Amino acid sequence: MKFEFETIKKDYSDFSSDRVLINAPRTPAFPVRVASEIMARCLSFIDSSDGISIYDPCCGGGHLLTVIGFLHSANLNNVYGTDIDDRALDYAKRNLNLLTMDGLLQRKKSIQCNYDKYGKESQLEALCSADRLASMIIDSDKSLKDIQCLKWDITSSKPPFFRDINIVITDLPYGNMAHWEGIMKNNPTEQMFNNIYQILDLNNSVVAIVSNKNQRIKHECFKQVKRLKHGKRQFTFLRPLRF
Repeated sequence: MKFEFETIKKDYSDFSSDRVLINAPRTPAFPVRVASEIMARCLSFIDSSDGISIYDPCCGGGHLLTVIGFLHSANLNNVYGTDIDDRALDYAKRNLNLLTMDGLLQRKKSIQCNYDKYGKESQLEALCSADRLASMIIDSDKSLKDIQCLKWDITSSKPPFFRDINIVITDLPYGNMAHWEGIMKNNPTEQMFNNIYQILDLNNSVVAIVSNKNQRIKHECFKQVKRLKHGKRQFTFLRPLRF
């Protein structure tokens, strides 16, 4: 994949797991530069001038969604995440709470207490990272209107109650770190797409699916508009069809 938006390699260590963002065991952290590039490509397909709603149906520990929330806060109104794993959701809620100033200040206070007690260099670096992340929130033109993280099986027979979603972006379960746990284990992506279609703003939305290269990403309600490969991953961008 050629980077069209994140063309310059930057230091993304502020987003490292267990620095300020919290690492959820057995949930993969997503490469920050790739996450921002995918989000920028999604934005290129839609109108985001009035702010948009983003949803990750398999959010895991919330690392991908939280990174996007910081880096693209100026474009976002609402951030939603769901997952079926209670333990992962606990971490996701804590990470998404960092997108608010109150949540970030609470996290910084916790890091400060540990630094006062142990005086580790890594804790000092975390404090500096927290300040830089806070500046992203302060410099944003607006605050997020709504942040929600709920337990939901996206492969069940019902979609979540979110509506008028503009961007769906998710890293599908695969490999040793994550796997499907929902009801529809035989064909989970089919039901996931059925549910996603019902909650989209059909006039202004795009879906970005991250998967391994062996997964077939296709659905009758969507048209593929772009497919890219990077390392072991493939990125499939789809627009909903109108019937």
